[in-house]
Amino acid sequence: MAKVKLLGFMSVTGDLRVVTGLHIGGSATGIAIGATDNPVVRVNGKPYIPGSSLKGKIRSLLELAHGMDINDKLGRHECEGGEPCDICVVFGRGAERKEEEGPTRAIFRDCYINDEKSDPEARKSGYVEIKWENAIDRLTSRVEYGLRDSERVLPGTVFDVEIMFRVFDLDLDGGSLAGEVRLESLPGRLKARFGLLLEGMKLLESDSLGGCGSRGYGKVRFESVSVRYIPIETLEGVEVFSGPLEEALKRCTG
Repeated sequence: MAKVKLLGFMSVTGDLRVVTGLHIGGSATGIAIGATDNPVVRVNGKPYIPGSSLKGKIRSLLELAHGMDINDKLGRHECEGGEPCDICVVFGRGAERKEEEGPTRAIFRDCYINDEKSDPEARKSGYVEIKWENAIDRLTSRVEYGLRDSERVLPGTVFDVEIMFRVFDLDLDGGSLAGEVRLESLPGRLKARFGLLLEGMKLLESDSLGGCGSRGYGKVRFESVSVRYIPIETLEGVEVFSGPLEEALKRCTG
């Protein structure tokens, strides 16, 4: 691998608001009698969104949107050696496939509930509900088999989002981050790669996060998006953008 130098980080923070019930499944081991056997994932008793779930869904949406070839063995796209596509640079590919692109750019943190920003109704209910469903015979409209239940995170629940984007000298393509940094003035290669991340976040708003998306689950919305540049010389963030996700995407891809 060629020598690469870390210059800093682009930090994306904001709120992820649950619009319709969200189900990211957790372990049913040790559940109490009478409790659902299809619970959501939790940490310290509260639902959370694993960074892997957010990263995986955003990457898969970008692969579909850009018409990438899906590796039959992996079930996802990964460039096979040579010059990688920007999706592989940003989201990573297997170590045995890496060439000169350096480490994966995007780091997705686990997302935890923000009690203050979440709706009072969601807080009162402990942020979850039990959703009962059954299967219907499409020809007779009769119930095919009995009720099943899933635990869902309630609408109005807000999670804190933090995504770090590593910036290497390879990303500048001869450009510079000296002076005032703005999304619209980023060097071309960095702008395109960082823009992919914002595009994926916007695609997620039109799709779904977690399971059962085709049945109405998992609609989410990003709010209060903030982008900061953190150079390694100072490790002090400088605000690059603050506002709606749509505007950030427009500035980075327009």
